[in-house]
Parts: sequence; structure tokens; C-alpha cells
Amino acid sequence: MKKKNLWIALALTALALNACGGAKSATTAAGTEKATEAASEKAEEKTGESEKTTEKAEGDSAKVEITKGRTVHVATSGGGEPYSLIDDKGNWTGIDAEIWREIGNRTGWTIDVMQATGSGATFGQVDAKRADVAANCYAVNADRVQKYLVSVPYYGDAQCVVVKEDSAIQTFDDLKDKKVGVLNGQAAQQTIERMGQEKGFTVTLYEGENGSAGYQDVLLGRLDAFASTDSAVYKWENASNNKLRFLDERLYANDVAYYFAKTEEGKKLRDEVNVVLSEMLEDGTVAKIVEKYMYSDMTKNIIPYSELGFTVE
Repeated sequence: MKKKNLWIALALTALALNACGGAKSATTAAGTEKATEAASEKAEEKTGESEKTTEKAEGDSAKVEITKGRTVHVATSGGGEPYSLIDDKGNWTGIDAEIWREIGNRTGWTIDVMQATGSGATFGQVDAKRADVAANCYAVNADRVQKYLVSVPYYGDAQCVVVKEDSAIQTFDDLKDKKVGVLNGQAAQQTIERMGQEKGFTVTLYEGENGSAGYQDVLLGRLDAFASTDSAVYKWENASNNKLRFLDERLYANDVAYYFAKTEEGKKLRDEVNVVLSEMLEDGTVAKIVEKYMYSDMTKNIIPYSELGFTVE
């Protein structure tokens, strides 16, 4: 690169000298040589500055080399869209399916998906080293960040409470003596159970991968409210042509990310995935995938981990 820039500088210098109105006779050979040497030194200085700038930029971005020929074992609950669904024929669809398919396309990796049903089962596969990553559009929370390595967030969501449109419940305080449902293992579970003790309402746990049964029980009056995520409620409303009302207050905002084992190999894989995932966020690929399933570009809701109070390794 330095040699190429030097020749360019020499060529530019020669052009400049020839452009001086036929002043060749007024320029001595010694003068030409001196001017050429000066231009060469200047070109070398600029090249050196450019190389330093490049090195600094590469250092700042913590360049990560993508491992060739990887097979990545992805554990997912696979119980339902929009997040992740593995059907009876083994077809994988949903947000995580499309994101990991694209990661595989861009890296040449083989993506091996395994279904692990039940609360915490996907993380159990990572703990047992049978899977490299847990993926089911999982919210980022303090407990998970403490135990696992977390990727860059790929969209943002919020934990909410919904009620019937004509319900008298307006605030969290109005939930006193009421029945509130939540999916077992969902990020909102701990928050809503703690709030139930503080505000005096009963919490009912629902099993499964989506809150459809809970939303339906709210409509039927079996529950007074259901704790979920904005995205899950929007998806259910669009699919069922039913409507629930969001309380203005939110339990909290959260990012969604992938989880890896806290090992040297886990960190290496996480760092490589972050490179590809960041590219997909930057070029709009993730936004298109999320909007396809969520009816909204929820990548715009991503909040920096530092603002959410998390320190990520």
C-alpha cells in the first residue's frame, strides 16, 4: 500500500511540474530531483498517518475473525411463532429461525437446531454443553446476565399488563385482590410475583410458549389481567381479531438477545455472532425479519445495556 501511494505521489509531482507552462528549461535536474524527494517524503508521511489511523480504527472495533466450518448447536423451545416454532416435520420458523438461517448464510456455518421444551430447558442444554446457544427471543434480565454471556440485543420489547377493554383497572394499584396470569418462565414472572406480594393480588402461572390461553381467560373473565410483552399481545390481537387494553404503566422495558455459556469457547462464539448480528442490524436485515412477525420494527426499541443497568462481559 505504501509503495503504491509513493508511485501515485511521484506521478502527481511529475504532472505538476509539466503543467508549469513549458518551464522545463528553467528547472535544473538537481531542482527536479529535490522536488521529487520532497514530494516522496510528504507522500510517505501521509501514508504513515493513514496506516496509523487504520490501525487505530481496527483496534477500536476489536476485530474478530470468523471461524470457518463451525457447527453451532442452537437450543430453542420451538413452541410457537412469532419467536420460534418447530413443527411436526421439523421445520423451523419464526424470528430466531430466520436470524440464525441468515447468520449461517453469511458465515458458512452449519446451524443445528434442537428443541428443548419446558421452563428453562433451553438454558439447561447450554449448561449441559449439549447446546452452544439458547435462542427463543429471550429477554435480557439480571439473573440471565449473571449466569450467561449475552449477545448484542436484536430488538427491544416491554413487559406489560393487559386487561379487558371495559375493565375498571387503570393502574397497578387497582390490581389489589385481583387474579393476574403470567407464563411460567417468562421474564415478567419474577416481577409480577414480587408485585403481587406488594400490592396484594394473586398470580396464576400458565404453561406453554405463548399467552393465548391467558389472554382468552381475561376476555372470559377468569382472570382480571395478564402480564406479557407488548410484542406477544400485538401478535395475538392480529391473529385472533380480539382486543385487550394495555395499562399505561409498564413493568419494565427489556432487550432481547442470545445466551452463551460463560466459557472461553462460549465467549469466542458470542463475539463472532455479535459481529454478524451487528452487520445484520446495520443493513436492516433484522428489522425486516422482526417486522414480518411483529408488525413493527422493534429494533428501534433497543436500549443500551448500560441504560438498563446491566454490565455485560
